[in-house]
Amino acid sequence: MVKRLGLVVLLSLIAFPSLAQGLSGSWTAEVTILPSVGFSSSTLSLSGELSGWTISGTGYWLGTDGWVWQELGVKGNLLDMADLEWTLLFGPLAPAFLYSLGTVEFSYENTNFTVYVATVGPNVPGYFFSGGPSGGMVILAETEFDGIGFASETGFGARLSQFTITYTGANTYTKTYPVDPFPGGLQFTYQQLSLSGITLCCGISLEASLAFTKEAGFDHLTITAYDLISPCCGISIGLSVTFYPDAKELSLLPSWEGIEGCFTLYGDVNTREGLIEGIEIHGFKLACEFGDCNRVEILTALSVAEVEAVVGDVFQGDEFEYIKLSFCGPACCGGSYTLEAAAYFQESGPLFGLSRLTVEASFPLAENAVLSLSFSAHTSGDPSMSLGWSISF
Repeated sequence: MVKRLGLVVLLSLIAFPSLAQGLSGSWTAEVTILPSVGFSSSTLSLSGELSGWTISGTGYWLGTDGWVWQELGVKGNLLDMADLEWTLLFGPLAPAFLYSLGTVEFSYENTNFTVYVATVGPNVPGYFFSGGPSGGMVILAETEFDGIGFASETGFGARLSQFTITYTGANTYTKTYPVDPFPGGLQFTYQQLSLSGITLCCGISLEASLAFTKEAGFDHLTITAYDLISPCCGISIGLSVTFYPDAKELSLLPSWEGIEGCFTLYGDVNTREGLIEGIEIHGFKLACEFGDCNRVEILTALSVAEVEAVVGDVFQGDEFEYIKLSFCGPACCGGSYTLEAAAYFQESGPLFGLSRLTVEASFPLAENAVLSLSFSAHTSGDPSMSLGWSISF
């Protein structure tokens, strides 16, 4: 692994010798200490300036699989007219080209344009994604008139939706990008028009979105009203209506500010044929801050799947609740240390159902170096610990 890492750096300097003088970058790595010593991950990023353009590269070494991802990028301004950025993803273990995404941003009069160009290569052993080889383009135009925002999104063989590439070896890893170049090539695929910031009386605001596709013609029309009803106590109810060619969807959008910055309620309104059947509470979070970054947080999930759909994967096994403490303070070289400790609980078991304890900490060693420590202890398994570092230059 070390030999390959050095080879990447050497080839970069040989290919772009004028970059070496202004070269900058970072190196992050993590090794496991418990339950056994081993390599976990490493990321090397390099960038340099060449004739006003920034050329960069980032390599990802992951576990025993090794060199899984390699990104190359270029960014700059074209004739003071447009900002360009291009990213290419390669799978070194194949080896193969996997994906590229280019963006071109420019303005004309009062309208901002963004052109996305995405290409995906053919499927290769170890790397999996939908479609391929294929490519497409999306043109996004945004403007504003008297406080009302207007956006036009036109797809030619691509769509502004997440596109995920999965590598499966000894472990599984993913890379996600914001443009999906589904098969079809450079031909008209869909058109979406949106309005936002339409303000009515009494604090009510509207948004609208109209979409067409090449295959089906009219796709949907969505009209959303926010703060339609505000009974009291920071509670407000909005309404969203979506019309499809052969159906209609009605959604209530309740929100509750709760105690500002302290209480969050996760839930949904159950409706049937446009009628409210009840309110379902999925969970709640109590979070209070003391100072800039000292914090206490308690999250209780009544429905783990629904809560994790919002906050991400935080629980393991039968866990449904955690208590988290976060601290920070001044440390070496003008930096700050951070410390986060959490206790996770399940329905049954000793010590009120305690399932595991975790500790995350980081300490600056120099202006450009940070040491990190991660520890986890399970009540029904071996503890785990990893040590990491990040060095910028």
